Amino acid sequence: IVGLIAGAAPHRFMITIRALMDVQYLAQSPKPDDNLLASIDRSLALFHDNKDVIITLGARMGAKRVIDNWHIPKLELMQSITTSTCQVGALMQWSADTTEHAHVSEIKDPAQRTNNNDYNPQI
Repeated sequence: IVGLIAGAAPHRFMITIRALMDVQYLAQSPKPDDNLLASIDRSLALFHDNKDVIITLGARMGAKRVIDNWHIPKLELMQSITTSTCQVGALMQWSADTTEHAHVSEIKDPAQRTNNNDYNPQI
């Protein structure tokens, strides 16, 4: 998303989106350490310092109108990423490991054993 809007969106908007994406990607680390958790906290702070630009630009849209608040459950969850990670390790809801493994073992591996013609019955 950052690459798509670079140059087309205001600088502060880019900073905000990049910070949010950084949190999402950093939180997926299977072995978070203190440096990574500090990076997540810095990215979260950067997001919160600049998030007002999203509402100012009218970029937070619902189905029919601009939404003028930040009542988003996933954003609320983000506030406890580092605390929770320190307590229990890598958080499943931020990691793609489980679903990626399932996709590989249930779809990709069996599909490679087919002749690529009408492969659903062959799997």
